[in-house]
Amino acid sequence: MHMTRALLFFTTLLAYLSLGAQDADCNKLGVWLWHVEHTGFSHETLAHNLATRKIKRVYVKVADGRANPDSWPELIDTDLVDSYKGKDLEIWAWSYNYTDNYELQAAALYEAAKTGYQGYVVDVEMEFDGKAAELDQIFQAFYESRTQAIADGYATDDFQIYCTTWGNPIDHNYSIASIDPYVDGYMPQTYVEYWGQSYVDNITYWIEEGNKEYESIGATKPIHHLCSTALGVMTPELIDEFISASGPETSLWRVPGGGVPFEVWEDWNQVEWDKDFCEPSLTEDIELARAIIYPNPTSNVIKIELPAYVEAKDIIIQIRDLMGRTLKVRTKTEFPSVDVSHLSSGCYILELHYNRQSEKHKIVIE
Repeated sequence: MHMTRALLFFTTLLAYLSLGAQDADCNKLGVWLWHVEHTGFSHETLAHNLATRKIKRVYVKVADGRANPDSWPELIDTDLVDSYKGKDLEIWAWSYNYTDNYELQAAALYEAAKTGYQGYVVDVEMEFDGKAAELDQIFQAFYESRTQAIADGYATDDFQIYCTTWGNPIDHNYSIASIDPYVDGYMPQTYVEYWGQSYVDNITYWIEEGNKEYESIGATKPIHHLCSTALGVMTPELIDEFISASGPETSLWRVPGGGVPFEVWEDWNQVEWDKDFCEPSLTEDIELARAIIYPNPTSNVIKIELPAYVEAKDIIIQIRDLMGRTLKVRTKTEFPSVDVSHLSSGCYILELHYNRQSEKHKIVIE
């Protein structure tokens, strides 16, 4: 059994490496645009400048609340979209959203798809703190708008919906679990330069902690952190560290101008925008093999089978609910079976910590 799983692991790894070597489009690093008039450039010139720096994606604001092209003409400006596509940049739309008129707000996604935008980010912040039902309603509305855009031929199945919100959702009583069914990814606002020097000094650690926090309260989709450089605190070296820790869809807030010092361009000029994300690191290779959790769903016992190359040492098992509260902690004395018969029916997060690594699994109790 272990030999078979080890062979499967290395076969999968070789296939993955081969795929990565063939994929020349792993890098999707991007920047956010709020008002082009604040940048000192036209869209045509800005597109040229971003492409010259090898930036791959731009996020353009198209709505604030409901779809309103009179206030945000970017929503229906096909020339704008063509300016960026003509320079081989992906162009995504984004909007700030509120706790009312969900269908009118979601209509912005439909119009954006119709205009030629290639993805959409729903920005939800303080208005949704502690409001699980409202988050479910607005993201369901955006999901349905995307479905309609695909049905009408304005978007394809690879048109994605992302959510951007707090980098510390638990502090805001944020129901990530309400968002998860409707989105393809998250973009936490991990604004370490605003949070303080201790965060700036430990960027990689706080990105990892942010991932754990999101996953502990229900995130099952990819997490792509958003880095603020608006204060001019983040040096090129710090930005590069942020990107390395966050991954190929990291993005920077925001294009200089309108309160962001133009000097920030000098930092951006030195960022490694063409970083190669296609070649996985040794750590990423090893993480392709994960523990097997079974049966799942279950009503009484969860069994855990670790990867063949792992020797369990001081394993710690934690079970959390979708709000991040720890319900059970066990060490290797209960391994490889864990009694969950006392838990109510529902979804939970099983965390495993062993050999200096950790992983999370979603489990269902019947």
